[in-house]
Amino acid sequence: SILRVYREWLLSGDRDWLAMVWPGVKRAIVHASRHWDLDQDGVLDGRQHNTYDIEFYGPNPLTGIYYLAGLRAVAELARAMNDAELAGRSQSAFERGSQRLDELLWNGEYYIQRLDDVDAHMYQHGQGCLSDQLLGQLHARVLGLGDLLPAEHVRSAIKAVFDRNFRRDFHNHVNCQRSYVLNDESGLILCSWPHGGRPRFPFVYSDEVWTGIEYHVAAHLCYEGWRDEGLEIVEALRARHDGVRRNPWDEVECGHHYARSMASWALLLALSGFTCDVDKGTLGFAPAVPDEEFRCMWSGGRKAKCS
Repeated sequence: SILRVYREWLLSGDRDWLAMVWPGVKRAIVHASRHWDLDQDGVLDGRQHNTYDIEFYGPNPLTGIYYLAGLRAVAELARAMNDAELAGRSQSAFERGSQRLDELLWNGEYYIQRLDDVDAHMYQHGQGCLSDQLLGQLHARVLGLGDLLPAEHVRSAIKAVFDRNFRRDFHNHVNCQRSYVLNDESGLILCSWPHGGRPRFPFVYSDEVWTGIEYHVAAHLCYEGWRDEGLEIVEALRARHDGVRRNPWDEVECGHHYARSMASWALLLALSGFTCDVDKGTLGFAPAVPDEEFRCMWSGGRKAKCS
């Protein structure tokens, strides 16, 4: 919700609206700090509910990096609201948390979940390469919040998600849950354990393929310079929805017309390099296809200078 507020602020520049929701933003970041960052080091380590309908325990990249994005957004919003004390406190918490999370979770290739006993709680991912691990960083890219972690680690981790989790054939893929990909099709699974350490009971969707996650990983790959890899994921998922195998207008996940697939719009932002800050009066483009003619639709708020 904090990131959504920051997005709407960038696109509207509406100070009256921001002043109205600002108390809720402050309550939200305080709640996160008190309830999930138990030792106040900037890294979430409490019981953390998430999109897989379960709880993660201990430091992990999905919720941890989201929190870093939230801290950065609060710092920027606080500056807009002339709250220097909260801006400084949020920025300090971000810097502390960024360093600590990288120390705890970076395994040399991607970010892992840190648990003394991965089987102490059911449905964790532990040493696994989680496709969702950098979702918070993707939000930061879209919102112009910069690097939440060392840039070279982010670039390595998103490439590892592609290298480890993208499958070009599923004939021998074992999945006891829902089948959104079959046989000769290609897709991105939610998690893999290339270095071993798969929990006895990993989170239940780990062997599935979700279009919403494929789209956001594809967009992030494009942001980090891995355009061909990102577009291969998109081509694979659209080939699965070709009108013969599946409905091209309905990318089913946990129900028809599932909202997560709207992450596909992030591809427009990643490939165009679109940025907008109405309050500052700026609008920018940095196409990820610099050697080709590039055209796309875009929309903004009030009049802005284009860079």
